[in-house]
Amino acid sequence: MSKYGLKITKQYGSNLNEFNNISEAEAFFFSYRDDLLDKFSIICNKSRFKSYDYSIESLKELEKWYFELFEEDKFSNIGLSREEFEQCMAMYFGEVVIRNNEDAKYVVKEFPFVTGKYEFYINKGLLSIAFVLMCNEWYTRSGNKKRNLLFREYNRYFKR
Repeated sequence: MSKYGLKITKQYGSNLNEFNNISEAEAFFFSYRDDLLDKFSIICNKSRFKSYDYSIESLKELEKWYFELFEEDKFSNIGLSREEFEQCMAMYFGEVVIRNNEDAKYVVKEFPFVTGKYEFYINKGLLSIAFVLMCNEWYTRSGNKKRNLLFREYNRYFKR
């Protein structure tokens, strides 16, 4: 890794959650996941997103809903900020992966370049993706003209 790459990597790591040990990090991330999924389930049950079934196809509908809320600036109508919705969207994506791949699992790991900082991953075989920040500022993603990038990302990394 170049000096510049190492600098950027350490800068990224410094912004991650800090914990005293892996058990503390796991307790936090699993609780965080459950809280977001519970919140998202309640919101989905009150909204037009009726495809809340953890199917791979539901990722298309979720992204469509996200862009409708974004373009009309209506996240507050469902009781979330855009940032909160994006966090829920990332957790939903993770849960879709887990429920549709029997060999996929959640994993918490210490970030290798900054001691005491941890990340939450979806792991399947040799692939691990830190997904918590995956959907941050989703509207800025390039190559998403058809607005089905979540679905395509699933198929790119996790299709059997």
